[in-house]
Amino acid sequence: MFIKARHYLDFGFRLFLYCIFLYACDDNITTSVPLDMTQADELSKSDADFFADLSFNEGINDGGEINGRDMHLVDTTADINFFSDAEVPLDAIVEAPECNSVLPSSPTVDLEQKKFALSMFHYNLEYVIGGLYYDDDQGERQYILGNPAIARGWGNDRLEDWIITETFDPILELYEAHPDWQVTIELQAYMLEVLAERHPESLERFRRMSQSGQVEVVSFHYAAQLFLAFPKEDIVRSIRKTKAVFADHCVPLSGVVFNQEGQAGPGRQRVLLEEGYTIGVFPKNLFRYAQGEIDRWPYYEHEGGDLVVGPSGYDPQSGIEVAWTFFDDGELRAVREAVNPYSAPLGGRDQQRLDEYEAQIQDLADAGYKVRSITSYVDHLKAQNIEQPQAPTLVDGTWQPPSTDSIHRWLGGRSQFFVGEEEDNRIRSGNMRVRHAAEAVDLLFKEAKSRNLTDNTDWPARIDRMWRNVWHSQVSDFSGVNPWRGEIIYGLRMNRWLRNETQYLRSQMLDVLGWNIVKIDLQTKTVQQIDEVPTYEAPDLVDEPPLQIQLTAPGRDSESNWYQLSEQHYLLDIHFSEQLEFSDDDGEEIDGAEIQVSFPRSEDVLEYSPALIETEVYRHELSDFNLLMDHLYLPLPNGLIGLGNRWYAIKDTQYNHIAARFTPNPSIDFIDRALQSDTPGRWQFHVIQANADQALDIANQINIHPILYYQR
Repeated sequence: MFIKARHYLDFGFRLFLYCIFLYACDDNITTSVPLDMTQADELSKSDADFFADLSFNEGINDGGEINGRDMHLVDTTADINFFSDAEVPLDAIVEAPECNSVLPSSPTVDLEQKKFALSMFHYNLEYVIGGLYYDDDQGERQYILGNPAIARGWGNDRLEDWIITETFDPILELYEAHPDWQVTIELQAYMLEVLAERHPESLERFRRMSQSGQVEVVSFHYAAQLFLAFPKEDIVRSIRKTKAVFADHCVPLSGVVFNQEGQAGPGRQRVLLEEGYTIGVFPKNLFRYAQGEIDRWPYYEHEGGDLVVGPSGYDPQSGIEVAWTFFDDGELRAVREAVNPYSAPLGGRDQQRLDEYEAQIQDLADAGYKVRSITSYVDHLKAQNIEQPQAPTLVDGTWQPPSTDSIHRWLGGRSQFFVGEEEDNRIRSGNMRVRHAAEAVDLLFKEAKSRNLTDNTDWPARIDRMWRNVWHSQVSDFSGVNPWRGEIIYGLRMNRWLRNETQYLRSQMLDVLGWNIVKIDLQTKTVQQIDEVPTYEAPDLVDEPPLQIQLTAPGRDSESNWYQLSEQHYLLDIHFSEQLEFSDDDGEEIDGAEIQVSFPRSEDVLEYSPALIETEVYRHELSDFNLLMDHLYLPLPNGLIGLGNRWYAIKDTQYNHIAARFTPNPSIDFIDRALQSDTPGRWQFHVIQANADQALDIANQINIHPILYYQR
């Protein structure tokens, strides 16, 4: 059975679980796989040839279906859309009306207005990506909770349609009935495309309300990506695609940014400003994660732009009163409590809850609150010369760190509900490999285009679809709070599709170029024909490791080997066996899902590169924080974290893309609580003693822009 032990549950208990199962909740809210070193077409990363005997195995057959979609793609010439049950290609062009997608002028500010009612409706059309069933590798259909009586017929499209008609439309209709109320709505560009393809009336209402300024539209990514875990280039490409999609459909984007899982941090703030946005919305629980229960101000200056913390009451000394009417998953407001997309078959819009919400807003309006957008709110603060202090020290993370350990739930943390079914590291390290392969294909395509060799090919459309699917492959819900097995399989198959597609396109382009072996440098963005791949001598095995690490792997065997690559540069190769023991001497069950490596830390300093800031190393004293909990978990897409005394550990994200834990205790910990019992693990770290710039350069060479070699 696809859900371990779930088939013993009777129907009534399953239905009970189904009803109570919530995607994300918090009482503070209102509502391992080595590189492929053996294949002729993908020889190695330049610094890892000495592992040439390793083989690649995603652990999933090439076959299998997702909602009836054939995923066996040896020759990927067919147009395949993973996100629709209908035969509509992802790169289909939807004709948009002539329009002006420029934001309307802001209304005149009221210098006497001190009370504001704000909102943030966060919509994620990929809430349960793939739907509530999938076809396994044997062709058997598997349903969420093993229950076809509830989930039959609830494929990807039907679930997306339910989100739009039962949760999105009702909120638009409610606000449309009150033209003087403004609302802030966040959604990904992919949702806008689905609106255009299947819900034109909904899109027209949304367009009209956004053009009038009543709906403040927020969008920062094409798909619901876990973008803090990946190179900056991926989110920048995604943002630019997002802007193009909204412009094509005449929906003006605001300068406000909120996003999937409430991801935020210094890098997100910096990128939004670089890409022309102006206001970052920072979730209050992530703010508390780093700074505890300090009084928050109505807005801050952060990385050179505006930052609003929400949903939050603010220091009364500011003279500003804010009531957040809603700040949560938009899918939850219009339906009855305990219903969300995972339990969509149990019901749709609930008029009583809509009426209650409408009355709540009306009460605030009657009490003197202006129901305004976040942009209008910030405009009022500036016009009234409200003090704007610098934000305190903040870190990368998600919006519910007390209950999710921030980003760790997506990078090695354990599901709240579907315990024992996750594969965080397998999916996220696989994401990193295929995004490198996609960028390499993109550079090969540009080389071929510069030589006028791309005419009469389908490559432009396939490149566009490839990047869309890179973003879809990074969707947060393949790991995280409660991914069910169907979402996990979907993520693994998406990685496999991208591996097959990039291999196919790469082979085609090398044929046209007439090249046998190519070197692709993702840092310099160059491709070069070469005669042979450089060879490397195997490094020396070290008898005395430079640092004493601690391995924890209950019920498993583990071993670590240190190799010296150069002076003060070591490679740490760690192996974990599959689980061998399942109970201890007292008969207590052993939790073999958790493996951990801990590095000693010699300074009370957090030294790391924030996500999306790949050119700098931030250094914070422990005293810069007022930790809510006893730790901070960090995504480290370039893998770098300081150990003190000029020592750095760099995780290789193509082996182990697990969040790092920083605590006041003198260690840096990498913990995977989502490893399958029958799955061995292999992690690699580079450990170096160097200055920060040198360490940063090595980290980026390994994880952000490696040199790749391919053979036709």
